[in-house]
Amino acid sequence: MITQKALETAYNQAAPSDEREHALRDAQSSALPSSVVDMLPVVEFIQRQHEEQEFSKSLSRAQVIPFPSRAVSDGKPGMQSVWVNDTYGNAMGEWRERWSGMSFDMLRGMVDQTPILSAVIFTRIRQVKRFCRVPDGGKGPGFQVRLKDPNAKLGTDEQQSIALLQEFFTHSGWERNPRQRARLKRDNFSGLMAKLVRDSLTLDSAPIETEYKRDKRLGIDGMYAVDGATIRLANEVGYRDEDEIFALQVVDGNIRAAYTHDDLIYVPRNPRTDVMVGGYGLSETELLVRVVTGFLNAFSYNTKYFDSNAIPKGLLHLTGEYSDQDMAAFKRYWNAMVKGINNAWTLPVLVSKNQESKAAFENFGVDVNEIMFAKWMTFLTSIICAIYGIAPDEINFESFTAGTSSLSGSDTEEKLINSKDKGLRPLLSHFEDLFSDYIVSEFGDKYVFRWTGLDEEDPQMRWDKDKTILTLNEARKAQGMEEVKGEWGNAPLNPALMSAWQAENQAQQEDYGSPDAGGGGDGSQDGGGDTAEDGMFDGGDKPDEGDQPDGGQDMAKSFGLPVFTVVP
Repeated sequence: MITQKALETAYNQAAPSDEREHALRDAQSSALPSSVVDMLPVVEFIQRQHEEQEFSKSLSRAQVIPFPSRAVSDGKPGMQSVWVNDTYGNAMGEWRERWSGMSFDMLRGMVDQTPILSAVIFTRIRQVKRFCRVPDGGKGPGFQVRLKDPNAKLGTDEQQSIALLQEFFTHSGWERNPRQRARLKRDNFSGLMAKLVRDSLTLDSAPIETEYKRDKRLGIDGMYAVDGATIRLANEVGYRDEDEIFALQVVDGNIRAAYTHDDLIYVPRNPRTDVMVGGYGLSETELLVRVVTGFLNAFSYNTKYFDSNAIPKGLLHLTGEYSDQDMAAFKRYWNAMVKGINNAWTLPVLVSKNQESKAAFENFGVDVNEIMFAKWMTFLTSIICAIYGIAPDEINFESFTAGTSSLSGSDTEEKLINSKDKGLRPLLSHFEDLFSDYIVSEFGDKYVFRWTGLDEEDPQMRWDKDKTILTLNEARKAQGMEEVKGEWGNAPLNPALMSAWQAENQAQQEDYGSPDAGGGGDGSQDGGGDTAEDGMFDGGDKPDEGDQPDGGQDMAKSFGLPVFTVVP
């Protein structure tokens, strides 16, 4: 057993080195086990540690996701894949900026400075506003709330609920008084949609704030359009560890409001899976950056052409005998006469001293003529209209591909139909689904929001179809008119069926083919009776069997006529 004095000597730096080494050797010798039995606990401990490490390795190899996402690590339900780049999001602070070379303010500036973009957006706003009312009689452009099941029977309670929901959308809430709505900063449905459509087409960010009643169990009280340029999505962990907060309103770099999914509806119209974007959409304006740049350059060039006079780049070559004073005077005179829009068509005059003196202008480069400028502007406009899915005729502009496209053909109605299918219909469908999922569902799961009048037939086309299958009384009833009495009320409107109907009606009146026809009893035995044979063939001439076409009975049946059999 080592003594305390030996330990103190071994670790005493002031002791001689030989004494320290001797004491340290004795301490190590005393610590070693004296037999194999004393080593067993150490060996067993090392073995247990090795077994536990192997067991842990086997469990890790069996794991389905070796590198789990935050959702998997926290044990939260929902999407397990990474949908946003955490590194980029954390670097921005408490919210995630939109990962793009164009900010929201720049996108709005593009629209404000480009007349074609403004024309497209204004046109779409005007078109959508036509649908922001409940149509009279259920027909025409508008909106309606109806049962999700079109085959379900509409009861009294459902009718009242639908009427209330439609009134809710008309006023963007339950407040009917327009002055009170103005105090609440609440628009009617037409104003709400105008703001949403503009932000959606410009930014692809058209958020809607939902205001609940004081008792949230009573549902939504109103809805508001929020500036989409001020909304920033929070990080994946939420705002300040509040995972329910998913969006913030940032004005001038300051957080002004925080939203949960109950407070704000934020659904991009053109969503993306890009993890660098993480919830932000892609607007049409962002795709037109280069096109708008070319349009503005051409527009500025043409404007400058008139502002700075129509003098192309070149050199004015003077020949003859001129003094320095003459040249200086000519320069002053020339600049005064030709500069500025007020002197655009002023003719400079040069006075020469002799016949050999003259002036000649030599052009530099190629001058852009009017035709080239018009084609270039038309080409750029056609691209803008193609991205937005709108016909150039709708913005009163000539298409670049006139006569070769459905958007630029000679039939204006056809162009508008194609434009409706490619641009207006998807836009309305987006808001249709949004209102059904986030607004109507708060009041009941059996109602949906739908636009009306988008697929209605043309009145002339509908009449052309109806007159082929309807009778006179059926057509008059559809128009709200009284029915015609008598057999003529059942006459078909289709001229092709009129002769067949007349023949059938006459046959029923004369009772052709009846065994009791005529007063003479058996007409086949009495020559005075009119037989079916005599009625069908004047002069009593009987046709041969081959004269009757095959399938004559089937044809007669198809027109509803009685079938006659001629017996030779």
